Order: sequence, then C-alpha cells, then structure tokens
Amino acid sequence: MKQIDQTLNLFAPAKLNLNLEVLNKDKDSFHFIRSHICFLKLYDFITLKTNKKSLVLIDKKNSKFLLDEETILKKTITIFKDQFKWKKNFKIILKKNIPIGAGLGGGSADAASLLLGLRKIYNQENKRKVTIDNLLTIGKEIGSDVPACIFSRSLIATGKGENISLSSVSNNKNYLILFPNILISTSKIYQNFDKKKYKNIFVNYFDNIKVINSLLPVVSNINPEIIQILSMFKSFNNVRSYGMTGSGSACFAVFDDIYDLKNALKMLKIKQENDWYIWYGKKKEFGFNRILY
Repeated sequence: MKQIDQTLNLFAPAKLNLNLEVLNKDKDSFHFIRSHICFLKLYDFITLKTNKKSLVLIDKKNSKFLLDEETILKKTITIFKDQFKWKKNFKIILKKNIPIGAGLGGGSADAASLLLGLRKIYNQENKRKVTIDNLLTIGKEIGSDVPACIFSRSLIATGKGENISLSSVSNNKNYLILFPNILISTSKIYQNFDKKKYKNIFVNYFDNIKVINSLLPVVSNINPEIIQILSMFKSFNNVRSYGMTGSGSACFAVFDDIYDLKNALKMLKIKQENDWYIWYGKKKEFGFNRILY
C-alpha cells in the first residue's frame, strides 16, 4: 500500500431548494419530501492535509461565519475511516462562508466535499476503490442533505432526501439570497408541521418548476419577518421567482437580468437591517470535482 502525503483544497457549494414539498411521514416519523435543488457559486472552503493526528479547525480569521464547534466534519472523517478501515490522519481546516442555520445546506456541503476529497486520496493509495455509491450510502448516515450535496448539480430529491434524479435549471439566471440571521431549528419546524392545516402561500413558477415551500407557514408563524421579506421580494420589478429555501430562514429571488437584480439591491439597502447577510450571483453544475488546483 503506497502512502501519499498531500494537501487538497476543496470547495463546498451552497444548496438552494427552489421548492420543498413535505409529504407523509414514515413509521419512524421522518417526513418524505420532494424538492428541486440547484447549487450556487457561494462556497465554504476546506483544506485537507495529511497529518500525524486528526484535527478539525475553523479558520476564524477568514471565515464570515463562526461555529462554536465543528461536528459534522469530525463525524464524516470518523465514519469514512471506520467504514474502510483506514488509519490515515488529516488536519482539516474549514473556512466558513455559507450562513449557518439558513437552509442553504452548509454543513451538508462541507461533509459531501470532505467525502469526495477523502475518496480521492484513498483511491490513490488502495487497490480497493471507494465508489460514488459508497459515498452516497455514507452520506445518508451523516445527514439527509448530504447525498444531494455530493452531486452538487441540478436535481430532484425525494424520499427523505436520499433519492436523487438529475434535472436541469437555467444557467443564465441571477440569484439574490437574503439571510435575516434568524436561526431556525429544522427539527422544531418539522415537529410543528401539520399537512392538514397547510395553506399554500407565496406560490409562483420558475420555468417549469412550481416554487412552493410546505414549511413556510410554520416558519412564518414563528418568525413573521420571513413574510415581510418575501412580500418585499414579490414587489421587485421583473422578479422571475422568489421563495424560502429549505426550512429557512434564507430567502431567494431570481432575475433574468442582472440590472433588475442590482435595482433590487438598491431597494434592499434602503430597508436593510444590520444583521442581514446578502449575496448575489449565479448557480453552477459542479458534479463530483470539488478540488481547487
């Protein structure tokens, strides 16, 4: 077995749920969902470097958002090493740019990119190869969004998020993300979701995709500011689509023309709260290659 000492620099793109339909529960009270997903040019960055012992560190100097403690990367490397009986150790440094608790899948994106980086090094050293299917199986154990984030391209997620079918979303659109810095417990939102009481609000269309979020009534009941943000998005000139991603609290608006988006930004600056995080840019089809050369 050859041993390779190397450093990989990985990027982990943010996930955007263009819609999220929550369906029935299974016997374990987990909800089945259906969601059209694409990925944004908004990234966390991970440095993966061989080391004498395993360490996971946060780049506090260069991160836009800070975690009290990083747990998902520790869980990911532990599960990967246990699964393939691999004793190699790494120093992992995370630069956090994706808002935390926003519904943008930052933790899942980090786990997915780390899995792909570990797979690359493992396969260089071992005759037995780790496949993408192996990673998807591990990903389901780490979190329901991890399989989608392994693909990091336009797709439809069903089941509990683990069933993936590839789709297409227009590449030439401009995306505006507003995170109002409201931290929402995903488990709390799902616990309060009642399909019988659900009402469609802020339903619109993006190409052939129905933009709807089953969790929005629950989230907006807890945090009315979400409704105010979506009402503002709806009022923007030439807005193509708008909604809340995942279980929130980040909201998005889609524009055909960058000038319409910049005009919307001007309106946002007039109303902007001090703790709002605003990002705009494009989506991208990433696939399995997350390595920066």
